[in-house]
Amino acid sequence: MQENILVTKDVVKRFGGLTAVEKVSIEVKKGEVFGIIGPNGAGKTTFLNCVSGIYNPEEGEILYKGKNIKGLSSHVLCKKGIARTFQIVRSFHKMTALDNVKVAVIFGSDKDQDPNDKARELLDYVNFPLPVETLASNLNTVQLKYLELARALATDGELLLLDEVAAGLTPGELGEFIDLIKKIRDSGVTVISIEHVMKFIMTICDRIAVIHYGEKIAEGTPEEIVNNKVVIEAYLGKEHAKTN
Repeated sequence: MQENILVTKDVVKRFGGLTAVEKVSIEVKKGEVFGIIGPNGAGKTTFLNCVSGIYNPEEGEILYKGKNIKGLSSHVLCKKGIARTFQIVRSFHKMTALDNVKVAVIFGSDKDQDPNDKARELLDYVNFPLPVETLASNLNTVQLKYLELARALATDGELLLLDEVAAGLTPGELGEFIDLIKKIRDSGVTVISIEHVMKFIMTICDRIAVIHYGEKIAEGTPEEIVNNKVVIEAYLGKEHAKTN
């Protein structure tokens, strides 16, 4: 029986009179890839922001390796082993790709290794496609995604949170990213992935949770989710759900 690395219990996040996340509970097993899907505006990123310390939820518990981390800031959670990527990549544009990763190594890693060497190893690990001295300002969207993954891995985290890492990829690039995420998982890192690209999420995930209007409406294996009438209704409408 795999142990849980992350458990959320009835997490609630409000913005004034709007409840963006309504009592969402999940259990993520150590070593799995756990997907979170849902229509635009469903509350997926807000929920991930609660887990990663960007937002402090009004209610509920967030347990990481058995300890309640609710309310802890992002930099503290990074030190505890939770790494994060963002839908809009936030690089240091005036620095090289190598120096971008070195910043993450110096801040997040406690291992006694030369930051320059480790940064180069990580860029090689994620198959960064350009010379490491390339300025971040000269990278396109896909190249920035590789850089973002290298920076996240530089902190030696045990839990990696991905926010739409597959968005905008070509079919060929998508296959490469699927292989990369599988490699990261096989190295012992647990992955939670928010995604709209169904081929990506259905290929790599062991289990998937579906959030709609801030609430979790379904959870299961990819096969269970794709055949769930409640999920079909949330994405395509009641009329389509009745015919499936």
